[in-house]
Order: sequence, then C-alpha cells, then structure tokens
Amino acid sequence: MTLDASTLYLVSLTVITLIATVFVLEVASRGRTPVDLLWTLALTNAVTTAVFYLAASANESLWWFVALGNASSVITTMAMWNGVRADDGRRPLLGVTLGAAAVAALTTLVAGPAAGEWGGGWAVLLGTAAGALLGGAAALRGSVGRHRLGRVLAGVLLLVGCYYLLRLVVYLVAGPGSPTFAGPMGTSTTLIVLLVLITTAGYCMVVLRIDDVHGQEARQHPFDARTGLRTPVSFVPAALEAVRDAHRAGDPLAVVVVTVEGRDDLATAFQPAAAEAALASVVNSARFLAPPSASLAGRVEDTGDTFEVLLRGFTGAEGHVWAENLRRRVLRTPLALDGGGRLRLRVSLGVASDAETGYDLDALRALATRRASEALAAGGNRALGWY
Repeated sequence: MTLDASTLYLVSLTVITLIATVFVLEVASRGRTPVDLLWTLALTNAVTTAVFYLAASANESLWWFVALGNASSVITTMAMWNGVRADDGRRPLLGVTLGAAAVAALTTLVAGPAAGEWGGGWAVLLGTAAGALLGGAAALRGSVGRHRLGRVLAGVLLLVGCYYLLRLVVYLVAGPGSPTFAGPMGTSTTLIVLLVLITTAGYCMVVLRIDDVHGQEARQHPFDARTGLRTPVSFVPAALEAVRDAHRAGDPLAVVVVTVEGRDDLATAFQPAAAEAALASVVNSARFLAPPSASLAGRVEDTGDTFEVLLRGFTGAEGHVWAENLRRRVLRTPLALDGGGRLRLRVSLGVASDAETGYDLDALRALATRRASEALAAGGNRALGWY
C-alpha cells in the first residue's frame, strides 16, 4: 500500500502535535526558561512545517505555503541548536536562525510556482542540515552531552543533519527530479526521518528539562531538612572535591558506609516517621563524633537505610576506630518513640581507605558498601574494615 503525500503529512502532523503538546504542558507546569522557550519554538515549528506542506500538497494554488514550510523546517533544527546553546549559558543566535529561515523562504518565492515544489530547495536542505549538525555537535560538547539522553539527542540530530546534507548533495548534483532524490530520499523517507527526530527529541527534551529543574532545586537545597544529610546532588560533587584536595595534599582518607538496621520493620510496626527518626538519630551521633572541618556526610540515593561519611585525615585504622565509636554511641542512644517507649538502634558499618583503593571515590564507596553489606549479613551491629 502506497500512501500519498497528504496522508503522510497528516499522520506526521498528528504525531508531532501530540509530542509538542506534551512538551508545552510540561513546561507550563513548572515555569519557563530560555531553553524551554527555544525548544518549544522548535517543536511548534515542526508542527507548522507539517501544516504548511499539507496545505501546499492539497491545493496547487497554495504553492507559496511551501516557502512558509521551508522556513519552519529551518527554524525547527536551528531552535534546537539554540536551545542547547542556552542550556550551556551561551547566547542564542536568533539572528542567524531568522536569517536562515528568511533565505529558505525567499529562494522558494523567487523561484515561483513554475519551478515546482523544489524551487530554491537547496536553501531549506542546507539550513535544516546546518541546524541539526550544529545542534548535535553543541550537545556533545556541552552540558547536555553529560546526560545519557543528551547524547541520544545529539546522535539523532547528527543523523538527521547528515541525511539532509546528503539530500542537498543529490539535489545539487542530480536535481530534484532524479530517481534517487524522488525515490529513496523522497517524501516518505524524509517524513519517517522527521518523525524519528521529533519523537526522540521531544522525549529527550522533556526528560532533560525535568532533570535539570530537579537538579537546580536540589542545588538550592543541598541538605535534607529531615536528616541534615547532604542530598545526592550536593554530596557527590563535594566528596569528589574533598578527595581531590586530599590527593593533592597527600592526606589519608577514609569512607564509612553506615546502614541503619531494621528501618523497614520500624516503618511497619510504628509508622514511616519512626524510620526517619531512627536515621536522623544515627546521623546526629555521626555528626557528634566527626570533625566538622574534615568530614562530609550524605546520601547517594534519596531513599534507603544507608548514608556515607567521608573522613579526611583518617587512615583506615583510624576510620575503623571512628566507626566502632559510632556503633557504640548508637547503642547507647535509644530512640524515643511516641507513647513513651524507647528503642535501641543498631548499625552495620563498612570502612575503606585510600591505602586500599587510591584516591578513587567510586572505588572507596564500593569497597565500604560491600563491607557494610557483609557486616549486616554476618549478624549486624558491627564494623568491618581492612584492619
């Protein structure tokens, strides 16, 4: 079964409109930033591109809608590129975008209806390819590329850019009436490529913006109000910097992973607030024992029974002594429950030092986590280290 151009454009319009609507609604639910506005512009122009081409294919007298569709196509990829620039804190080049779109529209209008739907088509192919290639390259270089879906977005933009660049070469060498341009690189193939671009890009954009907003909120609130621990977003960068500083200074370093035992039972037997109070009680004991200027305490995950303490200036043996002191203090500090009851808490601890792993935070954390798990499996209420 072969679908005509109008049907293909209608299907594309439906899918692209749904994706653009999801993105716009997500943006509206949390406020707008320059990145949001530029990516909304990109998805909106993807919709108008399909609308203009659909109108032109339905009525030959509306040939000039092709010019509008060409301009919208260029703005789509150029706006994606500018959104990536804005995400990196760089100034969006809106003048370049509008200039490229104007050239794409004018070349079609100058060619006139006698030149057919591809009159002056080199401009839209070049502009769309340039926006996609620039956007993909910028995404790989900038902060977007540090996110897994950011790399997916970059890859899709680069593939689309290469596709349009190849179409441009075929257009210039063989002409728009050639079997290659009208067949394998014709309307059907191009619409599939565009659907892949918009579907993938829309999903990536939504997730990237949500993660970025959550990250900004976490950076504004680096500590958990319930426990006083650093949040994952603030703890890991601070710990990495502390490890680098200790390495430069040649100071010893120890990481202690603390697992509060029985929190799930507390939540079941009493209430979730009791489990949070148990964690906060253990954190207070750790804060009492740890030197404020040479320690960091935080969580790598927002939930769970575990937190981590980085102790700068502590050897493995000293870290193990500190862990034992914490275990004893927790035992001596029962948790007060609603109704007047008191509950004795227990912890399992794992200790790792730079003497074992070097100044590698991931390796330190992994070793300490494994030892804390072994301590819990061996019956709990103990600290395991190298010594």
